[in-house]
Amino acid sequence: MKKKALIILLSIFGLMFALVAYFGTATPDRGDNHSGCHPAAGYTISSNVTTTVEVNGTTTIWINITATGTNLFVQIVPDAKNNDQFVINPTTARITDNDGLNDLDADSDEITVIFSVTTPAEEEYYVLFILAGDNSAGQPGFAKIEIGFSVGGAAKPVVNPLDLIFEHLGLYLGMPALILLTLGTILVLINENKFVKIHGILAGGSWILTAINVAAAVIKISPETWLTGYDLIYHLPHIILGAIGLITGFLSMLFGIAAERKPAKLTGYITLICWWAAFFTGYLLNSDLLLLYMI
Repeated sequence: MKKKALIILLSIFGLMFALVAYFGTATPDRGDNHSGCHPAAGYTISSNVTTTVEVNGTTTIWINITATGTNLFVQIVPDAKNNDQFVINPTTARITDNDGLNDLDADSDEITVIFSVTTPAEEEYYVLFILAGDNSAGQPGFAKIEIGFSVGGAAKPVVNPLDLIFEHLGLYLGMPALILLTLGTILVLINENKFVKIHGILAGGSWILTAINVAAAVIKISPETWLTGYDLIYHLPHIILGAIGLITGFLSMLFGIAAERKPAKLTGYITLICWWAAFFTGYLLNSDLLLLYMI
């Protein structure tokens, strides 16, 4: 029985790292901006709007964009920055050099296009992202320009480094907690008498990390967002499973301290199962592989 449980745990443990390794990407050597992957050499883009546009309510303005470079295109990319919140004409598709419709410059390797941009009505600070670059596949070079819009006097938001940490707190605390609990369980399955104390330390650390994770989420995430900001098909089970694991994990610690090994094991296994299930629902919640969209 212990061998089977150990094999199952090791298989799940390996699956977690396989998912992260297969679907995760990172390029730390290329910096944190676009030019790390897409060099701007050979491309330029400029606008007649050079400062933050201040408007009140819904307003339409005309933006003149001039770009240069070989095999050129210009585009206000849908979904980039706040682009999807503007009404944009003539198009958000790629405008290529001498397309005969939107490029007002007859010279090769130059594009001039006039965009009609209508701002949202809600008082907020918005950023319009416009791209000019090589119209080819792969990681072509490009240049970009960002134009700020202050609707109703809204100030440009200041990036708080703590916000970046909070956005990934579930990963920073949740994954180590899961690893500690799994490792502690594997060790106690290998040799309960030898590793029972280490198991207690690892499991206790796992529970503490999870408690901090839950507390931070409650403080940081607004009540409305809990039910409206995520896909409930994954988020609701994620919350329920995590909460059940938190409670049974606490009970398991109490039983362990009281040397009641049988109930400690039972509640411990329930905690492990719930948190692994919470991990997978959280993974689906934050990935592009949502089963909801695959059906």
